[in-house]
Amino acid sequence: NHFLTLAHALAYQGYTTSSAHPYRRGFWNRAVLHPRYGFASSVFKRELGEGQFVGWGLADGLFFERMLPRLEAAAQPWFAFWVTLSLHHPYDEFPDNLVGDLELGELEGTRLGNYIQGMNYFDRSLQQLVKDLDERGLLDDTVIALYGDHDARFELDEHPKLLEIAGKGVWTPSTFAVMEQVPFFVLLPDGALHGEINTLGGQIDIGPTLLHLLGVERPASFVGHPLLPGLSREFAAYPNGSAYLDDRVFVRRGRDIPRGGACFFFPSGKPRPRADCDALAKRARQELGLSRAVTDTDMQRELAGVPADPSQD
Repeated sequence: NHFLTLAHALAYQGYTTSSAHPYRRGFWNRAVLHPRYGFASSVFKRELGEGQFVGWGLADGLFFERMLPRLEAAAQPWFAFWVTLSLHHPYDEFPDNLVGDLELGELEGTRLGNYIQGMNYFDRSLQQLVKDLDERGLLDDTVIALYGDHDARFELDEHPKLLEIAGKGVWTPSTFAVMEQVPFFVLLPDGALHGEINTLGGQIDIGPTLLHLLGVERPASFVGHPLLPGLSREFAAYPNGSAYLDDRVFVRRGRDIPRGGACFFFPSGKPRPRADCDALAKRARQELGLSRAVTDTDMQRELAGVPADPSQD
């Protein structure tokens, strides 16, 4: 397919685009897909070299350390997409030499404890990255966007301590849907537009949000909208047909979810009549259907009025 992505939109504005992933280049066919996604260059485990692994790939601090010279040498402006792996499951262990100052008590050495140690290690690695960008004179002209591509993949009913930490009490059929959230942080130069923005959206809204902050028009084929006051749709659809509004969540399928789905208050997770989610379920079906049809029929560039990229043929 001839995709039209955030990388393409920025490349059209003169950005140098690159991606990096400290794992095998064939996983999820990334060595083929990343060029299709608009990245002019990509590096993987083979190019990054050997070193201490945490989770599935190079330890995050080491990964950042090896990528900084490449970033510094790239022609500006640039857009770099980096996938970190120190926070990836299975969390069976965490290296003693990377442990910080956390006191985890009864969680020490457990999978949940290892996950928390991994998160702390990532935070410290990110802190060092920001410091290094600043020392190289790059931070004042750099937007840093950070998000998780999925949750930690814990079986919530098997981890009561996790539910306790999250303030969710006991497991219910709505627990997974209520807790299926990932972080999205944006650090702008000089602290512009800082603070928490309380709005509802999905990962499909990340690209439009960043383009808006950079002053770049969103391609017409993009389904998402900026996650900013007055611009957000306050709606998110999950790939399996579940969907969210600010006051309700429709759960299409899952453990103890009846055929046809169930409706809950959001974010409390308390049950509400299934009919309360009829319109929400229909909206999710329509948006997911349109999105998949556009992708399957390779219409992104046609909808946006952009010709197919000959370099991708």
